[in-house]
Amino acid sequence: MTSPHTRGAKAQGGSPREREVSVKNAAEEADRLLTPAEVAAMFRVDPKTVTRWAKAGKLSSIRTLGGHRRYRESEIKGLLQDSTTGKA
Repeated sequence: MTSPHTRGAKAQGGSPREREVSVKNAAEEADRLLTPAEVAAMFRVDPKTVTRWAKAGKLSSIRTLGGHRRYRESEIKGLLQDSTTGKA
């Protein structure tokens, strides 16, 4: 006969360790957010330029609770790829 702890763990998707690992994997798969300075370094421009691009709609940004802009790494890498291959 199984203990109540075992039944609960199986009903919730495995042991606490397995759930912890799956949460970490999900977080790693989520898109990393970049600061304006990080994006600027990738494009070799001033961080203010990155902010202007976001205001003009050339980049999409996410606002933090403090009002700071963050940019999705996947979008930035895609734009970088396009700019290096000559696509506009």
